[in-house]
Amino acid sequence: MTALTTATARWDSESATGLTGIVVGPDEIIEAIACATDALSRFIFHLPEVHSNIMQTTAADAASSIEGLYSLKGKTAVARVLDEHSFLIPLLMEARERLDAHFPNSEVSLEVITDPETEGDYQLLAAVSTSLTAEDAYRRLKEFDRAWWLDELGRSQSLLCISIDVQ
Repeated sequence: MTALTTATARWDSESATGLTGIVVGPDEIIEAIACATDALSRFIFHLPEVHSNIMQTTAADAASSIEGLYSLKGKTAVARVLDEHSFLIPLLMEARERLDAHFPNSEVSLEVITDPETEGDYQLLAAVSTSLTAEDAYRRLKEFDRAWWLDELGRSQSLLCISIDVQ
């Protein structure tokens, strides 16, 4: 620090008119460092809050797009699960696209189901409502499983179940 307080710094840069020299004294250097340090400290202090706001906005936007893809039963409970487990949102978006390929023009509902025997044990249930025969619906569900779901099942962390509801 002694070298900094006893010397001056000189930067030379080329301008349109030629070489320009700027002389900066030690007090100015210390003031600039203090100002930059203060700005960086304020930025770091607010970073968790900014990250949280971004994540909440992103989760809220994604949850509303889920609402456009699925018929939500118990909207508050579904939103709470999606808020706690936001990794499910992209999976649900992909699942809906894949389900549409196997069950075109079918409504898919999304609800939270709980295990009455185990407190705190829950899953999201995506149920495809279809007018297909039970045999055809089951066959298509197996095709869906083989084509995509079985490879992606681990991403759900056992929090998503996909089933069919024959009308």
